Amino acid sequence: MIEQFQHKLTSSFFLWFDNFLLKKGEAYSNKTGELFNYADPRLDSRYVAYGSPYKQWVTDSSISGAIIPTGVSVVGAGTSGRDNGVVFDFENGRALFSGSDTSMTVTGEFAVKDFNVYLTNDTEDDLIVENKYTVNSRLPSGPLTYIEPYDDVVPAIFLSVSQAENSPFALGGMQETKIQAKAVVLAEDTYQLDGVMSIFMDSVDEVIAAIPMSGYPITELGDLKGGGFNYTGLSEDYKSESRFCVEKVKTSKLTDRTRNVLANELYVGFVDFDIEQYRYRFQ
Repeated sequence: MIEQFQHKLTSSFFLWFDNFLLKKGEAYSNKTGELFNYADPRLDSRYVAYGSPYKQWVTDSSISGAIIPTGVSVVGAGTSGRDNGVVFDFENGRALFSGSDTSMTVTGEFAVKDFNVYLTNDTEDDLIVENKYTVNSRLPSGPLTYIEPYDDVVPAIFLSVSQAENSPFALGGMQETKIQAKAVVLAEDTYQLDGVMSIFMDSVDEVIAAIPMSGYPITELGDLKGGGFNYTGLSEDYKSESRFCVEKVKTSKLTDRTRNVLANELYVGFVDFDIEQYRYRFQ
């Protein structure tokens, strides 16, 4: 199947949301520390994994001050990067080494997002009631070790596109497409939660670049295509495309009384977006 409107919308919304949060809220922290070896049965046998205590790492070089890793330090071998067969899995916060050596001492520098950002099709109830999460605190206590890959961990924000509707707009077949998108925020404390609510309350009238899936910057192993990604530059590459506009934003959050019946102690908020685009169908 060739790419459809919904594919482009989803990738565009995800990339914009992640960039907006990181840029407007400076929602990251730079970390330096050891990466720990662990077994990953899902990983291609060509690689061994060395994971950090955090995920996700920042990928976007347009975020001023954020350290985007291009290499890691290996005791006795100096700096190793992509030229030495290292793959950086930003989603899972780890470096993948070609070979089978599991006894290396590896350290690195990287920027960690304050909130992991995920796409989801789960309902709000599934996210806040049914699902159980590992808390990947940005201020951990106790000895550091790797964070397990693949599982969703909090603090986190889950994005979904819930509805879309076309209405005739102009002669010639132009449509006004209205989209409803949602962010479910799971935070460790009220400071984190209120920060996200405030940042996106002020995102009304923002313009979102329409970036196709072919422009999505992450490989199947979680590394950056071409070794780098700059959201501002990528948006400029698609400036001739019809863009999305954030028409309306509504924020809300669970009260403490409601939150206390949940299985976890997370603080929960919601951001509802009304997004529109004027377009011709099948183009």
